[in-house]
Amino acid sequence: MEGFRKRLKARQTEINSLVCVGLDPLPEKLPEHLRPENSGVDLATAIFAWMTGIVTGTVAYASMFKPQRAHWEAIPDGPRALQQLVAFVKQYYPDVPVFLDCKRGDIGRTQARYRVAHFDIDGVDGMNFSPYMGDDCMKELIDKDHLGRAIVGLCYTSNPSAREVQDVALVGGGAYWEFIAETTLKWAQAFGVVEDAGLVMAAAYEKPKGSGQVFSRHLTRCREIVGDKLWFLIPGIGTQQGYVAETVQTAFVGPGSIAINDSSRINFAGSGEDYAEAAGEKARELRDSIREAGGNC
Repeated sequence: MEGFRKRLKARQTEINSLVCVGLDPLPEKLPEHLRPENSGVDLATAIFAWMTGIVTGTVAYASMFKPQRAHWEAIPDGPRALQQLVAFVKQYYPDVPVFLDCKRGDIGRTQARYRVAHFDIDGVDGMNFSPYMGDDCMKELIDKDHLGRAIVGLCYTSNPSAREVQDVALVGGGAYWEFIAETTLKWAQAFGVVEDAGLVMAAAYEKPKGSGQVFSRHLTRCREIVGDKLWFLIPGIGTQQGYVAETVQTAFVGPGSIAINDSSRINFAGSGEDYAEAAGEKARELRDSIREAGGNC
């Protein structure tokens, strides 16, 4: 099978869309008609039905799907439902990669267990990791027999409190997140996985809050550091109010270079029996705004 980034590039080119659809269920947001008391099924089965509806409703605009594992782990029997969802995508939409948002980062032997848990058991095509505990966090996720898997490091995340840590200035110059970008690229090259490695890089956002000024320098700077060698998984659009145009204009360097995620705005677009259509409309709107900004494939 082709590597993740080639698959992502092919999918983005085929449908002319950079949209990544997050699949992050919250039981309290479950559409009324699917709730266990109305549908007669257990919660995990109801969640599976809900999320498969989101998949089918948005697949025309989705270059990849990204379930957030904590949202599934917090549901009784949720991990089984997640594995069923991954299998569903692979059966019906095999051209769409599935990337697991799990942010694992631990000592080597534990990271190796995460590799088995997520790639072999969950069945996903890629996952992200926290680099804080060193190169084992990346190295032990690599299987020499499956080098096409995407392994993506946290770098410049979209949550505001991240700035307290990631923007720390280093004695030798530059910010901590810049060091992480450089180091992740170095690891990927050393381990022979640079083709499919990537970074989590936040969308352009308002800085300072309420100023009306859009900040995208982190994306420009990261491209200066890694060029087009690494692809960017970009959160922060949607409910986190990131800016699409500035994100595309500073990060996009062709198909397969970025994927722009939206989860909550798509997942929770509708609560009635037309929830899948409502989700599809939100995904289409994001796709169109990306195209208008120059993100054409």
